[in-house]
Amino acid sequence: MTEFTIRITEMADRESIVSLWHEVFGDDEGYVRGFLDLLSSCGYTAAAFCGEELCSMTTVIRDLSMETAPCSYLYAVATRESYRGHHLASRVLDFCVENEQKNGRLVFTAPAEAGLFAWYDRTIGAEHIVSCRREHADYLPDATLLSIEKIDADTYFGLREQILSSHPHVIAGKDYLRLTDCLCSYYGGGLYRIGASIAAVYPEEDTLRCQELLTGPDKEEDVIQTLLHTFRIRSIDYRTIGTGNDYIAAVSPFPRSDWFGLILD
Repeated sequence: MTEFTIRITEMADRESIVSLWHEVFGDDEGYVRGFLDLLSSCGYTAAAFCGEELCSMTTVIRDLSMETAPCSYLYAVATRESYRGHHLASRVLDFCVENEQKNGRLVFTAPAEAGLFAWYDRTIGAEHIVSCRREHADYLPDATLLSIEKIDADTYFGLREQILSSHPHVIAGKDYLRLTDCLCSYYGGGLYRIGASIAAVYPEEDTLRCQELLTGPDKEEDVIQTLLHTFRIRSIDYRTIGTGNDYIAAVSPFPRSDWFGLILD
């Protein structure tokens, strides 16, 4: 019987993590190293090993909180193809959840596709929590355009808290926002201020993927059209405040179900 060990990874495991991430997700190895460098200040990677070989992994991001509760976000669940069928991802997730709950943290994740919710329910006993409204819009040639500029994580953090001050939400710390910026920038986007509004966005083929769009006093349509015209793309999918069909799998019940949270996936 194959013996596996599950533990938090060390610096000596870095290149094995990069290799598995690249194998499963296809991301550039330089980007993955940059992401892991940022993660070191706000989380960790846990993995299953067969001897010295890293077989399955999950990253845990801790720079989040809701009301009085600290939160942890599970991200980049991956198993090497030759080791699938051993339930390693489930075991690594269980390890992470137990470790985070032991430290009094709420744990959540965003399954990459709808079919994975059932797997998360079976694996870590997750519940579905309504998190945001998901919308789609198309390019309009004659539109009112606002000023737009790329901003850093510190600036985004201040604007985000200002816009969400009267709405229940998960506070995304500056380290978490740096990870968001790293991901969006890798795909050709980033963190943006549009008029008095903000967005975390990147292009994917002929569509803009907007992780969150938070409007200040600006009209939502003007913000959307400014983004579409700036990126010269025909359509946008975006998440914003409201109740909709986008869900988070949460291991521990959150204080309320109408919170808004920034999702990396």
